[in-house]
Amino acid sequence: MLRRVLAWIVAIVAGLVLGGASAWAALTLGVSSFSSHYGAWSLNRAAGSTAAGPYTRAIIARYGLLALSSREALYFNLDHDEHGQPLSESCIYDLTGNAIATRWWSVTLYANDSYLARNDDHAASVDATRINAGDDGIWRARISSVQGDSVNWLSSRNARRGFSLTLRVYNPQRDFAPSEDSLPKLATVSCASSS
Repeated sequence: MLRRVLAWIVAIVAGLVLGGASAWAALTLGVSSFSSHYGAWSLNRAAGSTAAGPYTRAIIARYGLLALSSREALYFNLDHDEHGQPLSESCIYDLTGNAIATRWWSVTLYANDSYLARNDDHAASVDATRINAGDDGIWRARISSVQGDSVNWLSSRNARRGFSLTLRVYNPQRDFAPSEDSLPKLATVSCASSS
């Protein structure tokens, strides 16, 4: 009898450990497997749809994304620079883009804890209504911990290493096709030395 009880306890503990490990792996390591990639940007088309399975829903809940359907909004995420390095508060980046075939768009910076950076700079995002393209049709925004002389600025102060950018595209037009060319581009300007 004691042997049978011990076997049940071992089976229950093993099940809890394996279940917990698979959930952790799906939420931490498996995020990219549920996404399509367009250059440095990633997109999860199942976010906000009835096709989202339990892992996709868990990932959405984990990262706090309240997603609309893909007809209403597309959510692109970028968390690495053009060299594959995690985005860092110690670096300065330029974000550039062309007009996006949508009713409205925004780019928001989230700190490494997936919340807005804790600062009082009031520069967490740029959007289609507050940014103007130059004569070449390209809009530009600076991402850095200080504004300097930048007109369009996303503050990375207190965002730490590993922050991310989220591009929200609301009511994309039928001819909107996400691609490396149609989405904004990020370029590293400089990084402070770590010494």
